Amino acid sequence: MLLLSAPFDAARGGHGAPIAAPCALAGGAALLGAATGVWIELQGGGPPGLGRSAAAAVLHAGFFAVGWILATDGRPGWPRPALIMAAAFLAASVASRLSSWGATAFLLVPLVLVGVSRGHAELRRIGLARPKGLLPLTAGLGVGIFLGAHLLVTSSLTFGYGVRIANAGAYLSAVGYDVGANALTAEWLFRGALFSRWWRRWRFWPAAALATAVGVARYLLDPALASAVEVRAGAVFYMALLGVGCCALRAWSGSLLPGYSATVVFFAAYRLLAP
Repeated sequence: MLLLSAPFDAARGGHGAPIAAPCALAGGAALLGAATGVWIELQGGGPPGLGRSAAAAVLHAGFFAVGWILATDGRPGWPRPALIMAAAFLAASVASRLSSWGATAFLLVPLVLVGVSRGHAELRRIGLARPKGLLPLTAGLGVGIFLGAHLLVTSSLTFGYGVRIANAGAYLSAVGYDVGANALTAEWLFRGALFSRWWRRWRFWPAAALATAVGVARYLLDPALASAVEVRAGAVFYMALLGVGCCALRAWSGSLLPGYSATVVFFAAYRLLAP
């Protein structure tokens, strides 16, 4: 428990350049791209859902870009990796719309992230490193399995949701999206860049609480989340537990991989729920 009350113990980075302007630029570009995707969807151009998927891909690219800027303290050079990741997200999103099996392209996105991050040792400060041994990864899988199983049991007994795979292709597409976009950018931005940055300034609990609150807000603002009260209440409860758990895994292991594993497993269980 001493770890959870201690300040961040990694070497502090340099002050770097001001981050407000590049973060605003990256966020503004992502919002503009997302708005364009929504407009295309409303105009009915292309396959159904393609514009919406493109909008989501651009937003995830924005999450990545902001995380990179924060992780590198605003140093120049962030547009190149951001554009590469945007292309990867867009390509996977288009492939998933053209074919349900096209969602397997999302499995390549984490490899692209590792590729663009190669040679940037400063990214180790946000947890872009291998955990030491298998225990942290096993713990991450355990957290995901526990929360996912608890969600399935609670939802099926209390709210009457069924646990089934109605369409195998749609399920695989959703899980692929979680692996290559949803869980990936959540760990990168919320538990990586934001939590690590705040942990360097404060102790574990305030940093974890604020990073988790931002992460919960991201899911509550997601238009794909159902508007039912019980769904939103459940989202707050489970995403808060998952967020704090992933922050603890990040603090303990020094790596984002255990938390990423927990998030992927949890969402794989969540995708099994059906009204």
